[in-house]
This record gives sequence, C-alpha cells and structure tokens, in this order.
Amino acid sequence: MNELENIKTEGLIEKIEIWDNSKRAKYLINIFWIITGLTITGIISNYYELELLKNAQIEQYIDEGEANANDMRQGVIGIVQFIIYIISVVLFLNWFRRAYGNLHRLKISYLNHKETMAVWSWIIPIISLFRPVQIMTEIWTETQEKIKKMDSSYLIENGGFIIGLWWTLFIISNFIGKYVVKTAFKQDTIEQLIEGSRAMIISDLIQIPEALLVILIVFRLSKIESKLADEVKKSGGNIIYK
Repeated sequence: MNELENIKTEGLIEKIEIWDNSKRAKYLINIFWIITGLTITGIISNYYELELLKNAQIEQYIDEGEANANDMRQGVIGIVQFIIYIISVVLFLNWFRRAYGNLHRLKISYLNHKETMAVWSWIIPIISLFRPVQIMTEIWTETQEKIKKMDSSYLIENGGFIIGLWWTLFIISNFIGKYVVKTAFKQDTIEQLIEGSRAMIISDLIQIPEALLVILIVFRLSKIESKLADEVKKSGGNIIYK
C-alpha cells in the first residue's frame, strides 16, 4: 500500500489532483530553441558590425550604405530578440509557477515558500539573486521525493550540478547584459562602439549555453512530472488539463 492509499485509509483526504504542465514545458522548450537560434544569428551580426567598426577605426571612414545596412540588420534582430525574450519570460514563469504549485496541491506541508513566490522571487530586488534557484532546486528535489513515496523503486536524479551551472551563467549573463545597456548610452566614439560590440558578443556567447541548460532542465523536469502524474493517476488522483 503506497503513501496516498495509507492517507485515504486514514480518512484524512479523499482525493488529490495536480495540474498538467507538459504543454507549458513543450512551449517553453520550443521558445528557448528559437532563442538559441536568434542568439547565434545575433553573434554573427555583431561580428560583422565589429569588423566594420575595426575597419572604420583604421581608415577613419565608414561607407554610408554599408553602415545603414548594418544598422537596419542590427535593429531588426534586436526587435525580434526583444519580442521573443518577453514571450519566453511569460512562458517560463507560467511553467515555473505551475511546477511549484503542483507541490502545494500535493499537500506537501514543508515547502519553503508559497506558490506565488515562484513568480515574485524573480522580481523582488536582492531576493531575485538566490530565491529562484532555491525554488528550482526544491521543485526538482521534492517532486522526486513525492514520486519515491508513491513508488519505492524510483531512483532519484541529482540535478544540483546542472541547476547550479545554469544559475551561474544566468547571473553572469545578466551582469554583462547590464554593462552592455550601460555602454549603449556612452557610444560616442568608434572605440566605445567597438567595446560595446565586443561586450554584446560575449553576452550572447554566454546566453547560448544558458539557454541550452534551460532546455535540458525543463526537459528532464517534464519527464519527472510525467512520472508523478502517472503515480497520481495510479493512486486514484486526478490530472487537471487547463
């Protein structure tokens, strides 16, 4: 008799339910593949801009047509990246909150935070530096612990390394991103433009492995959540698709 059946027998609860998170995971993975492709495109575009600026630094002259084409290309890529970034934030927060919310719906009493903190942890200053990774780790660990209680043969996967690496790259990427934004308002000389272009390339290079780690984490957590859903259904619980 598993844990849930024991609880039912004792009459403490009648039925449990969790909300399906598989579609949100799929959408999130797809959008981060798009981000990866756009970031690679951005690196190539920034490289051509950097070469243009280096040539201008040597010759002290930039062909107007070439400069306009570069500005147009960079502008279009920047706008598309911004739109995709906003979409990715919304999709990530929706997936993240539901994953954490399912632990609450399973009546796990010892969770460290309320469900809403899965969103607010990214917004509140200072707390945003450490709370999101704590919640991600809690989702990874406690989801598997719940499965283990329902299926004693389940082997828990350790996700500490990939989650820690993802968060490290996320912090570094954000730090460089802020530097890029700051230098964007001080690009009055070719030297400053070159410096800003180099910083942008470095930022994009870090964002690629960061995005790939998000894909990996979400993919593996989605598998874990699917296993949890199976165990909940076996125990007579419900999966709500909404």
